[in-house]
Amino acid sequence: MEVRLAVGAAGLGLGLCSLGLLVTAIFTDHWYHTDPRRHRESCGRAHPPGPNTRLMPLRDPAGSPASPRDPPGHPPGHPPGPPAPLHSRCARPLFATYSGLWRKCYFLGVDRDIDDLILKGIAQRCTAIKYHFSQPIRLRNVPFNLTKTIQQDEWHLLHLRRITAGFLGMAAAVLLCGCIVATVSFFWEESLTQHVAGLLFLMTGLFCTISLCTYAASISYDLNRLPKFIYSLPDDVDHGYSWSTFCAWCSLGFIVTAGGLCTAYPFVSRTKMAHLKSVRDSMV
Repeated sequence: MEVRLAVGAAGLGLGLCSLGLLVTAIFTDHWYHTDPRRHRESCGRAHPPGPNTRLMPLRDPAGSPASPRDPPGHPPGHPPGPPAPLHSRCARPLFATYSGLWRKCYFLGVDRDIDDLILKGIAQRCTAIKYHFSQPIRLRNVPFNLTKTIQQDEWHLLHLRRITAGFLGMAAAVLLCGCIVATVSFFWEESLTQHVAGLLFLMTGLFCTISLCTYAASISYDLNRLPKFIYSLPDDVDHGYSWSTFCAWCSLGFIVTAGGLCTAYPFVSRTKMAHLKSVRDSMV
């Protein structure tokens, strides 16, 4: 009886720890981060910046902003060619960001340009991650086939995000139910309720595994989208999973352990009792 109570208490404790970690992971924004400082330093050594290389509007020689319709070097009324400078590894402005399930934000204090834009209200520090499909704007100077590919990739990413968020939400709900059932096991039908709590914990582990795998797939898919010069990251940009992802994986480990304890112990206890009963009967 004491061993059963200890197993139930251990399962409930692991379940509550797992629930806390899972809720922390869901509602924090540090699932993935990027840090381009090393990339910026290498580009600065290769192409030393001039005095006016801040993020400002392009201007023509006369001092007025350059017209986006007729860039320099193209006759008026004729469409310009593809944006060749974007193919350079140092042409894209890259900033330090962190993202979660709901938002993507810039780190403050890392890059002076984005800090100034945020303080002036020109740029938002955080933008919401979309979970609904909106028709993207037709990009100028981009072939129609490439635009179609971008739209299809957005649709696939949207499905992956929905699967991740949906299964994490179901995991949190089932885990809460499992903790409630594990608490009831101390007062009513200990063996049955403990076994049911273990099954709920294992179901939570399955949901967490699916959501974490789909999140990793969405990150990999996003970094390998076409065109590469827009969506991929240079090799010298530091990027990876952050502490919110670590919380989710720790939650998965705790809940699988709790599910194994609560599910297996009733069977082990029943088998042991049956063996002791058979030994006692044989001695009689």
